[in-house]
Amino acid sequence: MRVVETSLSFGDATDRIKSKIRPLGMRLPQWSEEVVILVQEPDPKSKMTAPYFYVSSRFGKVCWIPTMIEMFNNNWILVEGDEGSIDLKI
Repeated sequence: MRVVETSLSFGDATDRIKSKIRPLGMRLPQWSEEVVILVQEPDPKSKMTAPYFYVSSRFGKVCWIPTMIEMFNNNWILVEGDEGSIDLKI
């Protein structure tokens, strides 16, 4: 994964990963480098009817709910996937 931008608020990082201009994920610097937060937008065949966050790591993918500490953190990092990294295709 390639770092695209650093020192973002939770809101700014979330807005950027939702933009769909390019596949981006977000993470905090103290987390393992393989851990990335992504947004899933439901499609017409999806059982979900609203977007949701999920965390992706070498252990798999699972829904994620941010804590207050994470939401008030201003050190969010944007990452972009590359060959061999965690799949950032949404």
